[in-house]
Amino acid sequence: MIKISAKARFSFMFPADRNTTFEFYSDMKRLATYLQHIDLIDTQLNNEYRLYYNTVELGTYHIHVYCDVRMEASPANYEIAILSIENLPPIETHVTINATTTRGFYSSEAKFHAEGNETRVEYALAMQAKPPRPKGMRFMPGKMVDKIANNITNHRMREIAEHFIESSIADFSRWQAERQPN
Repeated sequence: MIKISAKARFSFMFPADRNTTFEFYSDMKRLATYLQHIDLIDTQLNNEYRLYYNTVELGTYHIHVYCDVRMEASPANYEIAILSIENLPPIETHVTINATTTRGFYSSEAKFHAEGNETRVEYALAMQAKPPRPKGMRFMPGKMVDKIANNITNHRMREIAEHFIESSIADFSRWQAERQPN
């Protein structure tokens, strides 16, 4: 097994008032487009979704992690949480010489704070998984594999968070223009 566990926490300013910002970030299908290395592959009832994390690490190893989540928005508290769930159909664990596939756990949380005409967003995300080691890694010591995986995953979480922030802010004006009456 490879132990994948990473968290990232950021705070950023969004160029809109709190109500508009909350509305913008309340659409899971749009949010998923801002998550680098993560795709939304299934939508269920009750705001439940299947996310797919897919990367190639060390130029060779394909890591595939499926995470089932539920989005919960609290307009009264200006908070959005994406919580891990386990009630969607199971994911079969699979391993080859250079790839591994498993189910993992993804979560994120956003809190929105009014700052004049802008909104300060406190954003945190986390992912955990224990995929089997690709067969090509079988001769590497377990502790070494875990350390490398931990470093890579922490880097990926920061990368995902930074891309999320940059791409969502960049897309805001397009979203706002689409909402304007013609």
